[in-house]
Amino acid sequence: GITDCALVNRLLENKTEDSDYKFLGKKGISSVFKTIKNLNEKDLEENSYFAIVDADDSFEDRNKEIQSRIDNRDINYYILPNHQNSGDLETLILEIIGNSVIINCFNTYKECIETKYPDCQIDNKAKLYAYTTIEHNKRPEKYIEENLDIKHPNFYELKQKLQNLFNEGTIYDNTTSD
Repeated sequence: GITDCALVNRLLENKTEDSDYKFLGKKGISSVFKTIKNLNEKDLEENSYFAIVDADDSFEDRNKEIQSRIDNRDINYYILPNHQNSGDLETLILEIIGNSVIINCFNTYKECIETKYPDCQIDNKAKLYAYTTIEHNKRPEKYIEENLDIKHPNFYELKQKLQNLFNEGTIYDNTTSD
């Protein structure tokens, strides 16, 4: 989605030109799998494609799912939040933000709602949105573009993977958040 694209653009700033890469399949995990299936139709080489997906509920399940879809092809990918745990882009950003009054208030609100309405699950997208709009008066993508500390160690591995791809030529980044 938009937030994922903002992060990739920010991680690659001063390293590449915006014209060196483009975003494909930004509409969820199914669009990632559709793009992987149709790489030849999109005139893409396997090694010039890089998928970024959310682990969501299970890193292990998402990793197995991707492995089965790429079918032994040389396709690079990264599973957010850190290529080893369950979660999503928002999980990664919220870990970097840490505690704040807004985050603590939101956690109390979330606990109250989910206790009174067990079928209602409030995701991290809502928490990040609350934090960025109330504390910084910005939508999450603007916060990422202007305020997020991309030098934080939690970004190191993803940043390295992205930057290494440019040593091999143009990349196509398939970012997604469900």
